[in-house]
Amino acid sequence: MLFFSFILVSCSGNYHLNSLYGKSKLTLNKIQLERFNDYLHGEFYSNDLNRKVSHNPIMFAISSDGTTSLLFACVSRSSQCNPGVQIYQVLKRYSKKSNKEMYIFALGNKIVWSGNDLLIKNKKLEENAGLLTNISFNLLDNQASRNTLYDLSIMPSDEDDDFE
Repeated sequence: MLFFSFILVSCSGNYHLNSLYGKSKLTLNKIQLERFNDYLHGEFYSNDLNRKVSHNPIMFAISSDGTTSLLFACVSRSSQCNPGVQIYQVLKRYSKKSNKEMYIFALGNKIVWSGNDLLIKNKKLEENAGLLTNISFNLLDNQASRNTLYDLSIMPSDEDDDFE
C-alpha cells in the first residue's frame, strides 16, 4: 500500500510540474538569451554570490514578458542534485519575490516552454531557433535596467553521494 501511495504522489507531482511550464509566446531579449546560454554552459555570474560560478543547471524559469528570469543550479558538477519538490517551491518563492509569475522555460538543457521538447546539445539556444515554437529573439533589446536576474544554487543531498 505504501508503494502505491508513493507512485500516486510521484505521478501527481510530475503532472503538476508540467502545469508550471510556460505556454504563451515568448520573446527573449539579448540579456536573457545570454543568461540562458550561460545557464546551458553551467557557468554564469551569480548575483547572489557576486562572482562567476560553475554549477550544474537544473531549471531556467522566466516571466511571460521575458524580463525576469531565475537560474536554478546545483553546486556540484560531479554529483547530481535531486531538487524534487524544491523546483515548485523555488519557482513560487521567486514569483512572489519578483512580483511576476515565473514559468519553467527549461529543465536541464531541455526546452519545455510552450510545448517544445527540444534538447539543446550545442549550448547555444539561438542556433536552434528554427526548431522552437512560440519563442523568438529580440537581440536589439539589451538594456540591463529592464531585466531582473535571479539565481539560486543548491548542494547535492547526502543521499546522492552514497550512490557515486
